[in-house]
Amino acid sequence: MTVQKKANIQKSAARRAQSCAKPAARTGAARRAAAPKKPSVSKKTASLAAAEIRRAEVLRYRLIIGCVLLSIGIIAALALFLPKAMRRPVNPGRLVGVNADVQSYEQAVRQRCREYKIEEFSTLMLAMMQQESSGQGTDIFQCSESPFNTEYDHAPGSIADAGYSIQVGVETFAYCLKSAHCKHIADQEAVKVALQDYNFGNGYAAWALDNYGGYSPENALEFSEMMKAELGWDTYGDPEYVEHVLQYITFA
Repeated sequence: MTVQKKANIQKSAARRAQSCAKPAARTGAARRAAAPKKPSVSKKTASLAAAEIRRAEVLRYRLIIGCVLLSIGIIAALALFLPKAMRRPVNPGRLVGVNADVQSYEQAVRQRCREYKIEEFSTLMLAMMQQESSGQGTDIFQCSESPFNTEYDHAPGSIADAGYSIQVGVETFAYCLKSAHCKHIADQEAVKVALQDYNFGNGYAAWALDNYGGYSPENALEFSEMMKAELGWDTYGDPEYVEHVLQYITFA
């Protein structure tokens, strides 16, 4: 056999071997392509981590909202109850030498004072009634001339209903307390201004505060003399009204 022929035989054998190997290689690749892909472990981990972050954020927001609502509740409770807790005990005073007729109006006077938010002054108003009328007649607070009397003439003693006299008297004194800048019965100097203002009217409280800074027996007499001259009257009010009322109440 010649060398050339031998070489041709070897090349032919090599080609047959390659043709047999290639289909096997293609078949293996096809199997790998057809095999199902396994899920990626890293994607699962990321999804779980994202869910945990979302849950943590929701919990944090709920915690913040809860703290805010709790704070609002605490502030509201303090605003409602702290002023009452800090308020000093009120000493409304004790009546002295007041007759039974006046004392019989205690509940009615207290109720009206509560309506006008001056309940702590109710005992003082009973002392005022004792000075004004001793609980006799129908205009027991002698307040017919008050501008708050809208049902009867403004002539002295014209109110014909004791209950209405209490209403007008309490409303008038509440106005006098406001004019005297008196918020508590413990402020005795302001109480005196309000009492004299109840008796005088015509702006005594503002006049006394502007000119003297408060009440005194001397400026009460001065105001009375000034109004007598202005109106041409022989008398004007009771310059000693404060002393006369306070004899019927003690704060000891």
